[in-house]
Amino acid sequence: MTMYVAKLFEASSPEAQVTGQLISAMLNNFDDDIVNPLLVKHGLDKAESQEWCSYQSCLNVIKEIYEQLGEGADSSMVAFGKSSIQNTILPPEIKTIPDVLNMLKPMYHMNIRNVPEEEGYSVEKVTDNHYIVYHNSPNVDAGLYGFLWGIFARFKQPHEMFVVRQLDPNPKPEICRSAFEVKWGTSKEDVR
Repeated sequence: MTMYVAKLFEASSPEAQVTGQLISAMLNNFDDDIVNPLLVKHGLDKAESQEWCSYQSCLNVIKEIYEQLGEGADSSMVAFGKSSIQNTILPPEIKTIPDVLNMLKPMYHMNIRNVPEEEGYSVEKVTDNHYIVYHNSPNVDAGLYGFLWGIFARFKQPHEMFVVRQLDPNPKPEICRSAFEVKWGTSKEDVR
């Protein structure tokens, strides 16, 4: 059986949808002069936070932002990812970094629907404070990097440090587009 592996900027089906809440978050992290005309062009300018919108249209907006800004788009996507977790309402039982890492896949499917079960994120525990996050979505890597960074900023203990880094080469291209290593602890040795 062939495993679904996402392609950058390509929704898995025409029926794939994203929450309007994520569209609204885009407005807060990109220059209005850039994002507003693109939202109008792709029919997302009137998106309400409680409605579902075309995922492909959202991906088209992100692709065109990259075409306009080039490498500069990465910093905006990192900021978007960071702010996304800060504004995400999570169940009260989520109190630790492993709690939220293990919720990545269900959270993805709560915000994006009509996609294959394999789409989104899977997590592999290496040690108690070292995980690999496999990224199998059509979204850019910079957004996930920012989202993971935001998780650690929100859930780490005050005395802890952390690192988020993309693995190159991708250790499992048969199941994902990219992979990120995440580590945290109280010493530099913990995050090497």
